[in-house]
Amino acid sequence: MRSLLVEITKDSLMNAIQCVIKAVAANSSIPILQGIHIQAGADGVTFRASNTSMTIQYLIAQDGVSVTVNRTGAIVIPSRYFHDIIRKFDDNQLILEIKEPMILSIVSGHSQLRLCGMDPAEFPSIDHGEVFSSTKLRMNTALLRTSIKQLAIVASTSETSPILTGVSLECRNDCLNLIATDGVRLAYRSLHLENAANNRMNAIIPAKNLYEISKMLNKADETTEIEVSNNLVKFMTNGLKVESVLIEGMFPSIKNVIPQSYMCEISVDKACLLRAVECVTVMASAQVIRLVANADTLKLLSKTADVGDIQNEIPLLEMCGEEFMISLNGKFFFDILRNMDCASVRLRYTGKTSPIVVLPDDSLMSSLFLITPVMTR
Repeated sequence: MRSLLVEITKDSLMNAIQCVIKAVAANSSIPILQGIHIQAGADGVTFRASNTSMTIQYLIAQDGVSVTVNRTGAIVIPSRYFHDIIRKFDDNQLILEIKEPMILSIVSGHSQLRLCGMDPAEFPSIDHGEVFSSTKLRMNTALLRTSIKQLAIVASTSETSPILTGVSLECRNDCLNLIATDGVRLAYRSLHLENAANNRMNAIIPAKNLYEISKMLNKADETTEIEVSNNLVKFMTNGLKVESVLIEGMFPSIKNVIPQSYMCEISVDKACLLRAVECVTVMASAQVIRLVANADTLKLLSKTADVGDIQNEIPLLEMCGEEFMISLNGKFFFDILRNMDCASVRLRYTGKTSPIVVLPDDSLMSSLFLITPVMTR
């Protein structure tokens, strides 16, 4: 019995493939997880990929232009061949059709491809039956995207402490707090949610999954819905649905970690500081750079034995307190700065063995970053 007949543009198809392929389990011992699930229905064509940690589903709505569904049906096909061949086709109009069981025929101009598929009934679903309890909240997509990028890079990549490889989301009524740390750096951001009274949520999401999600969030989308249920979190916006597992455990408290007082605070232009940090880190042995704050300038220095040394100097916009000197990991510092969306930043010196506090010089942004100093002679 023949099923699935779809007319689709190459651009729409490639956009969907490149979105869901991020969740393909390339080295999985389960063959079907190396494929992409394609489902043609009355509302359009849905593409889905899944691994043990994350599932991505993308819908191209039927509009008679990007997609026209002539017959419904489903199949799972090998992702690598599908992706690599489709992107090499020249014609922008494609026809996907199942003419014989478990074989997908793809016609593009004078080219015809036949791919052996697998049973779609065996592919993991993105909806897991009965939901026992769930929390839903909605937030601005651009704000969510920016916040994720700021925090995900701070999370640990070491599996020796799995809890620190995640980003903590804690919602209390109309406030969503996001926290990430690797033991050396810490990032915290508090977001106000509109119309979110009586919401309560606690979830630790793998940072690598969150980062992939942020890259898929379209800047044009107005809102994203987040739902936590059955030890899973879902992000839904404009045809895109992403599901991630949660990390079990209790995220460490940051109450006693954030310094409550400081000896000096300086304000500098972020772009100038970013360039200076990037420049001096090139010459930094073990990526350690030194910051020296004087009355009107911030000096950045680094050196590598038998290679050389470098010094860069940028003007201070403002200084309050005593002069200081501190050593930091330059790469860690650079990563934090490049993901801060502000014109200038404030650095708070809290002591030679205490973390330095990095804040956006914008009263409307409730973000905070900490970097533990490196002890040098």
